[in-house]
Amino acid sequence: MRRRLRVLVADDHPSVRENLRYLVDSEDDLQCIGAAKDGHTCWALCMDLQPDVLVVDQDIPGLDGMTIARTINRKLPHIRVILYTMDADICSVAQDFGAAACISKDAPFDHLLSAIRHSAAPLPA
Repeated sequence: MRRRLRVLVADDHPSVRENLRYLVDSEDDLQCIGAAKDGHTCWALCMDLQPDVLVVDQDIPGLDGMTIARTINRKLPHIRVILYTMDADICSVAQDFGAAACISKDAPFDHLLSAIRHSAAPLPA
Protein backbone atom coordinates (compact mmCIF):
# COMPACT_ATOMS: atom_id res chain seq x y z
CA MET A 1 0.00 0.00 0.00
CA ARG A 2 1.30 3.43 -0.95
CA ARG A 3 1.93 5.98 1.79
CA ARG A 4 -0.57 8.82 1.93
CA LEU A 5 0.75 12.32 1.24
CA ARG A 6 0.82 14.35 4.43
CA VAL A 7 -0.70 17.80 3.88
CA LEU A 8 -0.78 20.84 6.15
CA VAL A 9 -3.30 23.60 5.37
CA ALA A 10 -3.09 27.23 6.45
CA ASP A 11 -5.80 29.84 6.00
CA ASP A 12 -7.12 32.52 8.35
CA HIS A 13 -10.77 31.90 7.43
CA PRO A 14 -12.16 29.02 9.53
CA SER A 15 -14.58 27.83 6.83
CA VAL A 16 -11.86 27.72 4.15
CA ARG A 17 -9.47 25.97 6.54
CA GLU A 18 -12.05 23.31 7.45
CA ASN A 19 -13.13 22.85 3.83
CA LEU A 20 -9.51 22.27 2.85
CA ARG A 21 -9.09 19.78 5.69
CA TYR A 22 -12.24 17.93 4.59
CA LEU A 23 -11.25 17.99 0.91
CA VAL A 24 -7.80 16.57 1.61
CA ASP A 25 -9.05 13.91 4.04
CA SER A 26 -11.72 12.75 1.58
CA GLU A 27 -8.99 11.53 -0.80
CA ASP A 28 -7.59 8.02 -0.30
CA ASP A 29 -4.02 9.09 -1.04
CA LEU A 30 -3.97 12.29 1.03
CA GLN A 31 -4.05 13.03 4.75
CA CYS A 32 -4.47 16.43 6.40
CA ILE A 33 -2.10 16.36 9.36
CA GLY A 34 -2.83 19.86 10.64
CA ALA A 35 -4.34 23.27 10.05
CA ALA A 36 -3.04 26.74 10.89
CA LYS A 37 -4.87 30.04 11.12
CA ASP A 38 -1.83 32.34 10.84
CA GLY A 39 1.67 32.42 9.44
CA HIS A 40 3.52 31.91 12.71
CA THR A 41 1.46 28.83 13.61
CA CYS A 42 1.95 27.56 10.06
CA TRP A 43 5.74 27.82 10.37
CA ALA A 44 5.72 26.12 13.78
CA LEU A 45 3.57 23.26 12.47
CA CYS A 46 5.85 22.83 9.45
CA MET A 47 8.84 22.53 11.77
CA ASP A 48 7.02 20.10 14.07
CA LEU A 49 4.98 17.95 11.66
CA GLN A 50 7.21 18.00 8.56
CA PRO A 51 4.39 17.68 5.99
CA ASP A 52 5.02 16.60 2.41
CA VAL A 53 2.94 19.51 1.11
CA LEU A 54 1.80 22.83 2.59
CA VAL A 55 -1.26 24.56 1.14
CA VAL A 56 -1.10 28.16 2.36
CA ASP A 57 -3.17 31.27 1.74
CA GLN A 58 -1.05 34.15 0.42
CA ASP A 59 -2.92 36.69 2.54
CA ILE A 60 -2.53 35.09 5.98
CA PRO A 61 -1.81 37.11 9.16
CA GLY A 62 1.68 37.08 10.61
CA LEU A 63 3.92 35.69 7.90
CA ASP A 64 2.33 35.93 4.45
CA GLY A 65 2.32 33.00 2.03
CA MET A 66 5.24 34.28 -0.05
CA THR A 67 7.41 34.73 3.03
CA ILE A 68 6.49 31.24 4.21
CA ALA A 69 7.25 29.77 0.77
CA ARG A 70 10.64 31.49 0.61
CA THR A 71 11.57 30.44 4.17
CA ILE A 72 10.49 26.83 3.68
CA ASN A 73 12.34 26.67 0.36
CA ARG A 74 15.55 27.68 2.17
CA LYS A 75 15.19 25.83 5.48
CA LEU A 76 12.85 22.88 4.78
CA PRO A 77 13.19 22.26 1.02
CA HIS A 78 11.62 18.80 1.24
CA ILE A 79 8.25 20.47 1.99
CA ARG A 80 6.49 21.53 -1.19
CA VAL A 81 4.47 24.75 -0.92
CA ILE A 82 1.28 25.54 -2.80
CA LEU A 83 0.01 29.10 -2.58
CA TYR A 84 -3.79 29.19 -2.45
CA THR A 85 -4.93 32.71 -3.23
CA MET A 86 -7.51 35.09 -4.67
CA ASP A 87 -4.70 37.27 -6.08
CA ALA A 88 -3.91 35.94 -9.55
CA ASP A 89 -1.05 38.45 -9.92
CA ILE A 90 0.85 36.68 -7.13
CA CYS A 91 0.90 33.47 -9.14
CA SER A 92 3.19 35.00 -11.77
CA VAL A 93 5.99 35.34 -9.20
CA ALA A 94 5.14 32.50 -6.79
CA GLN A 95 7.78 30.11 -8.14
CA ASP A 96 10.46 32.77 -7.68
CA PHE A 97 9.64 32.58 -3.96
CA GLY A 98 9.89 28.79 -3.85
CA ALA A 99 6.27 27.77 -4.38
CA ALA A 100 5.75 24.53 -6.27
CA ALA A 101 2.37 25.81 -7.50
CA CYS A 102 -0.11 28.64 -7.15
CA ILE A 103 -3.81 27.87 -7.30
CA SER A 104 -6.64 30.37 -7.38
CA LYS A 105 -9.32 29.95 -4.75
CA ASP A 106 -11.79 30.33 -7.63
CA ALA A 107 -10.45 27.23 -9.38
CA PRO A 108 -12.23 23.87 -9.05
CA PHE A 109 -10.99 21.76 -6.14
CA ASP A 110 -9.66 19.20 -8.64
CA HIS A 111 -7.00 21.74 -9.64
CA LEU A 112 -5.81 22.00 -6.05
CA LEU A 113 -5.81 18.22 -5.58
CA SER A 114 -3.84 17.79 -8.80
CA ALA A 115 -1.32 20.43 -7.68
CA ILE A 116 -0.87 18.68 -4.33
CA ARG A 117 -0.19 15.35 -6.01
CA HIS A 118 2.04 16.83 -8.70
CA SER A 119 4.08 18.96 -6.30
CA ALA A 120 4.83 15.98 -4.08
CA ALA A 121 6.07 13.88 -7.00
CA PRO A 122 9.80 13.15 -6.95
CA LEU A 123 11.86 15.87 -8.52
CA PRO A 124 13.68 14.98 -11.77
CA ALA A 125 17.33 13.99 -11.33
